[in-house]
Amino acid sequence: MNNSPLSRQKKKSGSLIRIVFWLSLVLLVARLIWVLPAAFDHHRAKQESAGTEPKVSAPSQAKSSP
Repeated sequence: MNNSPLSRQKKKSGSLIRIVFWLSLVLLVARLIWVLPAAFDHHRAKQESAGTEPKVSAPSQAKSSP
């Protein structure tokens, strides 16, 4: 009974799912590695073009005297 066609089909299906999962994961990581250097360069260029602008902080709460 263990060698029925259904159990073999499940085994193949599970194996195929595992292969597709690992292939997708590898492609995702490869895309991330491919894009990261360009993203850092873009961020650096954006920071340089913005110049040294003062950081905006939360408005201070001034007490108003009546």
